[in-house]
Amino acid sequence: MVTTRNRFPIIQCFLFTCSILLSVNLLAQQTNVNYLGQNPPGQVATLFAPGILSTASYEHSSPAFSPDGSVVLWTVVDRNYRASMFEMKYENGKWSSPYRPTFADSTADDYYPSFSIDGKKLYFSSRRKVPEGYTEASDIRIWEVDRNPWGWGRPVPFDTAISRGGDYAHSVTSNGTLYYTSLLGGGTNFNIRTSRKSKDGYAKPVVLPYSINSVDYEDGAYISPDETFLIFESIRPEGVDGSIDLYIAFKNKSGQWSLPINMGPKVNSPGSERFARLSPDGKFLFFGSTRNPAPGSWGFDIYWIDAKVIDELRNGQVAKNLIKASLGNQVIDALYKNDVDRSGALLKEWVASYPNSLDATILYSSALRKLGRSAEAEQLLATNAHQWKDNIGFSMETALVKLGLGKNDEADILLTPILANADQRRERFKYLSNALLDMKRFKESDEYFEKAMAINANRFEFQRRARRYALIGEKDRAFQSLNQAVRLGATSRKEFETDADLVALRDDERWKAFLDLLK
Repeated sequence: MVTTRNRFPIIQCFLFTCSILLSVNLLAQQTNVNYLGQNPPGQVATLFAPGILSTASYEHSSPAFSPDGSVVLWTVVDRNYRASMFEMKYENGKWSSPYRPTFADSTADDYYPSFSIDGKKLYFSSRRKVPEGYTEASDIRIWEVDRNPWGWGRPVPFDTAISRGGDYAHSVTSNGTLYYTSLLGGGTNFNIRTSRKSKDGYAKPVVLPYSINSVDYEDGAYISPDETFLIFESIRPEGVDGSIDLYIAFKNKSGQWSLPINMGPKVNSPGSERFARLSPDGKFLFFGSTRNPAPGSWGFDIYWIDAKVIDELRNGQVAKNLIKASLGNQVIDALYKNDVDRSGALLKEWVASYPNSLDATILYSSALRKLGRSAEAEQLLATNAHQWKDNIGFSMETALVKLGLGKNDEADILLTPILANADQRRERFKYLSNALLDMKRFKESDEYFEKAMAINANRFEFQRRARRYALIGEKDRAFQSLNQAVRLGATSRKEFETDADLVALRDDERWKAFLDLLK
C-alpha cells in the first residue's frame, strides 16, 4: 500500500519522467533549424556565420547541428595544433555564446563532432584517456556520448573492434553503417573504410575501392543518411590547382559506386576544401575552405551552399560511370601492398576501361617509372599530352619521367613554374620528395623534403617519412626521421611500438634508444 507520505516522491518521479518524454517528443518534432541567424545561401558558396563560427581561428570541422536544431558543435585548432570542441545552444529564440561542452577534454584533442540521425548520440574523435575497462589506443579513436534532454552523458569509446586508433572523420547512415578514415600504411596514405552494423555489433571494416581511394590522401568522409552518396576530401591530379578538393561518388540501387567526381568550381577553389557535411534538414552543404585568407587569420573558415549542387552532379553524365568493383578492389590492394608489378598491370587495365582517368594514367606512369621503364612512361604521357598538358599533376609526373631518363634540363623547365606557386609549394615539394624516394633518388628526395619542412614542419610528416624509409630498408634515414619526429613533439611510445610499418627497425640496436626517448 502507498502511503500519503511516500506518494509525493512517486508523483514527482512520474512528473519528471513525463517531462523528459515530453522534451524528447518536442525535440523529435522540431524540424526548423535556425542556422545562427544567417541568411540561407543560394548557388554561390557563402562564408558561414562570420565572426561567430568562422573566425580568425582555424575551424577544423563543419558545424554539427543537432536534428532538432537546439545545439551546434564544432572544432577549433589553436596555433599549437591542439583541438578543442565548442558548443552553442538555441533557447528562447536566440543562440548562446560559444562554450566548451561538459564532456570536452581540451588536453586530448576533440575533433569531428557529428550526430546520429535521431540526435540521441554525438560521435567525435579524441586522444583522451579511456575509462576503466577499455584498452588504450595508439592514436586518435572514435568516441560516442549520449545526448539527453538534461545534457550530455559520459563519453565512451566507439565499438573497439572497429575503432582501434588512428581513426578519423567518421559519418554514420540512418541504419548505423559507419564510414571513416584510417591511416592504412603500406603504399597508400589515408583511406576511407566502411563497416556495417548488425545486432551483433560492427562487421570487419572494408576499404572502399579505387578510385574512391587512391595512393594519396582521402579523408573527411561524409555519407548521406540513405547511403546514396559519399563526399570526401582528397589530393589528386583532378584537383583545382593541385590542392585538397572535395569529391563526390554516388551509389546506385545495386550497391555499385560511381567514379568520384570533383565537385567543381561551385564548391572547390584554388585554396583547399575539407570537412563536408550536409545540414540535418538536407538543404545545405557545409564545408571548410582556405579560399579567402584574411590578415591575422589562419587555417580554414566554414562556407555553405544550397545542396542542390549535389543533384546537379548526380544528374550529370560522369555520375553514370560505375566502378568495376572487382578491378577497383584489386587496384587498391596492389597499391597498398606496394606491389608495383601487379599494380602496373591492373592500372593498365583500368586506363583501358576508363581512358579519361587522369589519376590512373599518372599512377600507371609512376608504376612504369618505378619499374625502370621510363621510356614507356614517356610514351604514355606523350600520347595523352593534348588532353592534360595544362594539368599540374600531369606536368609533375612528366618532369619525374624526364628525371628518370636523365633529361634534367627538360624536367627543370616543367618544374620551375609549378614550384613558383607559393600557396602550394610545400605540398608540391612533398610530392616530388615522395616520388623521388620511390625512385631511390634519396639525396634529391631529402632536399625536396627539407624544403617542404622549412615552410612548415610537424612530427606527423617525419613519422610518415620514417615509415616509408623503414619499408624499403633504409634504416639510417628512417631513424633520422624518427628522431626529428621526437624533436617536434612525438611522445607516445605505444604509437611506435604498434606501428606495423616500422617492424624492420625493431632488431636494430638504435630502436631501444629511440623508444627510451618516449613515454
